[in-house]
Amino acid sequence: MAVVALVAAGWAVANEQAAHSRAAGGRRVLFDGFGGDRLNPRIWTPYTGRPGGDPGGWWEPSHVVVRNGVLNLETYRDPRLGDRWVSGGVSSARGLEQRYGTYLVRFRMDAGKGVAGVLLLWPHAPHWPPEIDVAETGGDRADRSDMTATLHYGPGDQTIARTVRGDFSRWHVMGVRWTPRRLVYTLDGRPWATVRSRHVPAERMELDLQAQAGTCGDRYAPCPDATTPARVDLQVDWVAVSARP
Repeated sequence: MAVVALVAAGWAVANEQAAHSRAAGGRRVLFDGFGGDRLNPRIWTPYTGRPGGDPGGWWEPSHVVVRNGVLNLETYRDPRLGDRWVSGGVSSARGLEQRYGTYLVRFRMDAGKGVAGVLLLWPHAPHWPPEIDVAETGGDRADRSDMTATLHYGPGDQTIARTVRGDFSRWHVMGVRWTPRRLVYTLDGRPWATVRSRHVPAERMELDLQAQAGTCGDRYAPCPDATTPARVDLQVDWVAVSARP
């Protein structure tokens, strides 16, 4: 796994739509700045139920909250569900599925052990893999000092992963330019890793944004513990997607 130092922390996006147009180089097909006080139902569908392979996690639509122009994917103990840890997540399958393109997300995430956050591309077809994790922070540590981008492929779930360091409890724009056999991962408008592989997907995929509490006893995705804040949010300021030129 390669590790790349964050060169330009805190790069400001003065005009996010213009910044996206410059970075993408293609026809914009989606921009959501989460205005108003509710999720756009023409684009997003909230998750519900237990994540696959994670018996400790749970998703509820009530943990997906739009407030002051920000999408909040909230993780906290929910008394309505037996005081278990519950998170929020959304899928773009209703509003956008495409092959190739540029995806950018401006986000941040609270520190908190046992709570993961992922921005990913998921296949439209009913199979897995492939999967492209554009940015993932696991719950094995409390801080948000790095993000990992991972390509999952093959029946044995082989992976190609890259990691970039930075303070992701602060706002950053992470994205991917997905073209045939090539993924270019970007951070605040700058490429930080490139993957060239015949395993890069060539099928329609949706964009998913999710927080997720882990399972006690899982080494790589542990559950929250006594150090975990009562509330851990993954916040999204905007999402922009362009089609392949």
